[in-house]
Amino acid sequence: MFQPALTMNTVLACVHAQGHPSAVCDGATWAARRLHAPLNFLQVIDEGEAHTGETRFSDLTGYDTGPTRTQALDAMPGSHIIGGQSHSQQLLEGVRARALHLGHTMVELSLRQGQLTDALLDLSEEIRLVVMGLHSHHLDAPWRQGDHHVEQALRTVQQPMLVVTRSHFTPPTAFALAYHGGPESLALVDAVAECELLQGMPCHLVHVGNRTADLQAEMTQAAQRLADAGFSTHLVVESGDVAQVMARHLTIQQLPLLVMSAFTHDGWRQKLLGTTTSTLLRRTPASVLVLR
Repeated sequence: MFQPALTMNTVLACVHAQGHPSAVCDGATWAARRLHAPLNFLQVIDEGEAHTGETRFSDLTGYDTGPTRTQALDAMPGSHIIGGQSHSQQLLEGVRARALHLGHTMVELSLRQGQLTDALLDLSEEIRLVVMGLHSHHLDAPWRQGDHHVEQALRTVQQPMLVVTRSHFTPPTAFALAYHGGPESLALVDAVAECELLQGMPCHLVHVGNRTADLQAEMTQAAQRLADAGFSTHLVVESGDVAQVMARHLTIQQLPLLVMSAFTHDGWRQKLLGTTTSTLLRRTPASVLVLR
């Protein structure tokens, strides 16, 4: 098995038994292959969380795990042992085998004990993209400000983050870009233009709000910047609730990826990452790519 030293080109996939590990694996493998980057699967065991119930690995079965790094993994503290084999080891070996089956050979496994945010900070200088999945129970409940693992990670890392929101991942061939307007959104457009992960995909530039002459001129400028970078762009302006409009457009156009900015206006960003996020995530199959 290829065991790369972590570099700034590494795609870091945070896997959890309740966070749709197969979908996270598929999304991370897709990203790593497009970026020609090594892939590191990270499992963090939180000492403060009691392990209850039986972990489900049914979506990862059917893949031959082959030779494993069992001694290295077993040496890590905090593993939950069942039948002589840790849940974490099973999970990591399952996603590794799945990634190899999907054709990506540059795969590394990491097992840590402690807090996920601490691990992300420790690895922050070595990673290019973070991939995470929503925990299954959060699909039916709103994200709570400050206590959800994805929200905490978004506040912690400075790298782009791909959030896989469903139990399956659809490799995107086009995407929607959430465009608020102003310097922050133009900075997002520039980030998209430089994003190797999105190269070659048509872009739906979507603004939720009132159509004005100034906005139209700004979006035309944004579309031209994307065109100069090789993107074909479709402009969309609709009024209404941000989450509802975005979810409807993504669903109707069958776009499996929403791109948004970490430096968007706080109030508008909160509508996507705050109390109405559960509505957006329930109504669309799209994953969310947060650019910095």
